[in-house]
Amino acid sequence: MLVTGKTLGQWFLLAIFGVVLYLCFRIMQPFLMPIFLALILSTLLDPIYEALARRMGNGRTVASLAVCLGLTVAIVLPVLLLSISLAREANDAYQNLRDPETVKKIAAWLDPGANPMLRKIQPWLPSSWRFENLEIGTKLGSQAQRIGVAALAVATTFATGAFNFLMDYFIMLVVLFFLLRDSAYFAEGVRWISPVSKRQENLFVERFRVVTRATVLGTLVTALVQGILSGMIFLVLGLPNPILWGALTALLSLVPVIGSASIWVPWTLYLLAVGSYGRALIFLGSQVVVVGGIDNFLRPTLIEGRVGMHTLVVFFSILGGIGYFGILGMFIGPLVFAMGIAFLEFYIESTPGSGDSS
Repeated sequence: MLVTGKTLGQWFLLAIFGVVLYLCFRIMQPFLMPIFLALILSTLLDPIYEALARRMGNGRTVASLAVCLGLTVAIVLPVLLLSISLAREANDAYQNLRDPETVKKIAAWLDPGANPMLRKIQPWLPSSWRFENLEIGTKLGSQAQRIGVAALAVATTFATGAFNFLMDYFIMLVVLFFLLRDSAYFAEGVRWISPVSKRQENLFVERFRVVTRATVLGTLVTALVQGILSGMIFLVLGLPNPILWGALTALLSLVPVIGSASIWVPWTLYLLAVGSYGRALIFLGSQVVVVGGIDNFLRPTLIEGRVGMHTLVVFFSILGGIGYFGILGMFIGPLVFAMGIAFLEFYIESTPGSGDSS
């Protein structure tokens, strides 16, 4: 191959272009997650935006601003109310744990002489695990003295996380505003660099919309139903703060594996510890059967049936997505798999002899 000055110049320009692309990626890397969230939300909120724009006489800027403000109100108000309730509950728990009488009650619950259930379990435990050898009362008292320092550390961590969340949310909101208002501009830019046909572009966009709506709405609706049912269980059994614990169940049900179990397992242990065995069994059974059953029934109906993927594929895409991307992987994982299936369909269509056999 003959190397000329022109060829060297082209390779040099290509190398510069690669470096520039890499630097652009590194500059945008901290904002990729907010941008991706804005892209998902723009897909979900586009019908509302279009309806508002038509009502306002094609006022796209005002309509986009109204959607962003409405989203902020819908997110901030529940989070604010939940945070106030959690702060009140945390303060009550802190005050209770500082009370020596509370420490004595907890130690009494864990005393085999006062708790019939522990008395039955005691003979089956190794000698090193005997409750009287654990010095529970002494340890609870010493730990209670350190709660102030731990609470301060938790508060500091929470404040840092809240600041980071607000920054990411602000960036996402700005991107969402422009994605809604200038959607035609961005769509034209994507078409200009896209190597696929118009039909394949439409199929790709439609697949993205369907999977996004099915995954996000399916997950959120399932979490909402689980939270409502869990709150009703708390209310029927006469347990305190059903709204708070229902909201926490809805929030934690988004977390895979542990999910809502991080709420009902401690509550079941608490009810058993205070000797309320009937309520503990009813609470445990209803949480596992009713709340857990909804997750196994409603989520597959809302997600798997609409995205056209097998349940096993959706299952591994969600778990793998969470392992790689964090909590947002439950949305990103199915999207990545759906896009991969779409590209596989494009490849099969473009392969010679892959036309309809009929």
